[in-house]
Amino acid sequence: MDYRRTHSLVQFLTDEGAIPTPEEEETREQVIRELKKIVTDWAKTVACEERVPPRRVTATVLTYGSYTLGAHGPESDIDALCVGPCIANLPQHFFVVLRQILKCRPEVSGLQTVENAKAINTSSPQYLRRLDSRSWKSLSGVRVNEQIVQLVPNQEKFQVLLRCIKLWARRRGLHCHLLGFFAGIHLAILAAYVCQKFPNATANGLFTMFFEIFAHWPWHIPVDLHGQQTNCTRSDGCLMPIVMPCSPPELCASNMTEGTFRKIREELMRGYVLTKDLGSHDFEWAWIFEPFPYSTTYEQFLCIALCAPTSEELHDWAGWVKSRFPYLILKLEDNGIECDPNSSQEVDHTVIKPNIVYHWGLIPQSDTLLDPISLKEDFMKYVINDVYGKVKCTDSELTLSLVGASELPKTKGT
Repeated sequence: MDYRRTHSLVQFLTDEGAIPTPEEEETREQVIRELKKIVTDWAKTVACEERVPPRRVTATVLTYGSYTLGAHGPESDIDALCVGPCIANLPQHFFVVLRQILKCRPEVSGLQTVENAKAINTSSPQYLRRLDSRSWKSLSGVRVNEQIVQLVPNQEKFQVLLRCIKLWARRRGLHCHLLGFFAGIHLAILAAYVCQKFPNATANGLFTMFFEIFAHWPWHIPVDLHGQQTNCTRSDGCLMPIVMPCSPPELCASNMTEGTFRKIREELMRGYVLTKDLGSHDFEWAWIFEPFPYSTTYEQFLCIALCAPTSEELHDWAGWVKSRFPYLILKLEDNGIECDPNSSQEVDHTVIKPNIVYHWGLIPQSDTLLDPISLKEDFMKYVINDVYGKVKCTDSELTLSLVGASELPKTKGT
């Protein structure tokens, strides 16, 4: 019975498009091969500029994230890290020279440079003594991936479980790190933990145990793949502490708030309740993966509209504003209003300029009234509190307004 359930679960993932086709896999592999060739040629260019024999330098591309773990979907990004020669410097050779090389490639689109991007911080590999601190941080994703692969007893079961968890998180509105929910690394570590605890379970059994374990997890105790239990109280800022499997141990970065943490716990409990009835003959996997019904759950929404003169400028503007969303969520909570930030984006076809619109469900904790005008003023101060933000804000726009559930686009969840 358990194996039949596992087969039906894998078939469900396939039917839902959560597993890439062989053709899609080949496309990804081709992209990575091409990227490696590009950075190798780039390294030779840097060598010539620095008057170093080209034969003495090289570069490559390392992948990490869901792709390297074997749990990516057809639309998943490929997280990649460029490892270049020590003679290269980030400001000139990477953000100028390599960027220009990529920009000139006809197959490259949506190129965006974020020079102050931060990665999850972890300890430096001792054998890479010539790396600067920013490069050490960039390597953390690759190192965490390697550790997870080593600590998981069965790769195939882990991959199926992680695909299930990721699809569940996306459908239930829980898979967006910037909005205070899970990042891919959080889900990967949680999946690995379940696989460690039940090495002989089927994928179906592992998915059930995922909900049973984490719906009842005492969150003052971090989830640690090395089995080290260290108290981490909420005063430490870790509502859902998950330890990266590197040494020394550090918590995964998180934007989680009281409101988003509450929704995650509610959804874990919902999954637990549903999977308890897994043995019933009329059970359907679709119940667990049902899209979250935003429009029937909340009465009022915060509408966030972004627009810019061109699609390329909108891409840059939206990326910058989204990186500031954690501040907006906390600002709402400071004003006594929790929100459920939906990552789905719409287009307002009544607006001529390229635009993106978000709708966040609002959960007032009291009789507090939200003033979107003052909220926008406060948020914009934070958005433009940076040279990059001030430049992008010159021709781009941001508006905040309140809308009722009946005013949502018809494509929203019901």
